[in-house]
Amino acid sequence: MRSPSFASLLCVGALFFASCGGGNGGGTGGAGMTGSAGTTGSAGSTGTAGSRGTDGSTSNGPSGLPTPPGAGGLPPPSGTPGNFTVLAWAGFTAAVSWTFDDSQPSQIAHYAELAAVGIPMTFYISTGNNTESGYDATWTQAVNDGSEIGNHTVHHCHADLTMCSFGTPDATLTQEIDDCSTYITQHYPQVATWTAASPFGDTGYDSDDQSRFLVNRGVGGGMVGASPNDNTDPFNLPIYLAQPGDTASIFSGQIDSAHSGGKWLIILVHSITPTSATWYNPVAITDVTGGMTHGQSLGDVWSDTVVAIAAYWRAQKLVSGVTPTPSGTSQTWTWTLPANFPTGKYLRVTVAGGTLTQGGNVVPWNDHGYYEIALDAGSVTLSP
Repeated sequence: MRSPSFASLLCVGALFFASCGGGNGGGTGGAGMTGSAGTTGSAGSTGTAGSRGTDGSTSNGPSGLPTPPGAGGLPPPSGTPGNFTVLAWAGFTAAVSWTFDDSQPSQIAHYAELAAVGIPMTFYISTGNNTESGYDATWTQAVNDGSEIGNHTVHHCHADLTMCSFGTPDATLTQEIDDCSTYITQHYPQVATWTAASPFGDTGYDSDDQSRFLVNRGVGGGMVGASPNDNTDPFNLPIYLAQPGDTASIFSGQIDSAHSGGKWLIILVHSITPTSATWYNPVAITDVTGGMTHGQSLGDVWSDTVVAIAAYWRAQKLVSGVTPTPSGTSQTWTWTLPANFPTGKYLRVTVAGGTLTQGGNVVPWNDHGYYEIALDAGSVTLSP
């Protein structure tokens, strides 16, 4: 059991929160401790996930993206070339990411139950907490299962290196971040650390995070939109904060709201009960897994890691906003990916007709109703 002083420390760190007790409102509360994870595996909300590599690839095909609902066998478009459209959320209606902060012992104790649901998750770990029993073994298994391990710094301090949760801080803020990422890639079968979550939601981490990660998860309430005009800050992604008393139906209601709005919901969980070490905002394991299962039951909700969905989200906004360059009867869309973008990622697009090529190679038609274009190529051409 953690000491009362530790619990008090967590409460002090809670942002946007009236008290440690909080409430069960729509996720506007902040988190005493926040976390981040980094594996890019993806699982379809329709069922099981494919086998995943440490670069985020899966056995679902070249893109590693889950197959959206709907029958296959669709013929390729045969109309006039044009109407190049990026499919939001990889062809799903909405998206959900389940994140778990602080590498808490209760998460380790309940990992098998979480994993049994069959969707990839993101665990934001603070590596100064690595003395917990089963620490490295659990996060190694999580990566092997297709989940992501994200950066939550070494000692979980504020950006001014005060109020650290796990011992004496490193000499500088950049060390706190970089030493955590190094620990992750040296101890787990994950080739990089792509996403972060700033301890206490402290925005003092933003500058360092922008030079190191694809996105940073914040602690403010809300959801992420799919539109190119969506103004969500990728380095302060909003969340729904799991709070004491939250039930599976509350989580399900949040997912339903994302589904009806066509948005990306990120859920933040801290302590999981039953546990002998309650740290912050305890929620029963059956309610967490119940919410996860509900998301799976909606066949057109994409449940995946933060990095998998964030990479698609940032790319869909980027490519959707590109004005093509004409050349004769062809048009070419060209883009430059954001810094720290993971390799091997794809977008799903549709056209009215014509042939899509990348690097002189024809992009194959997927009979579920789309083409998958490789983002690393930096361009795609549509010709008659």
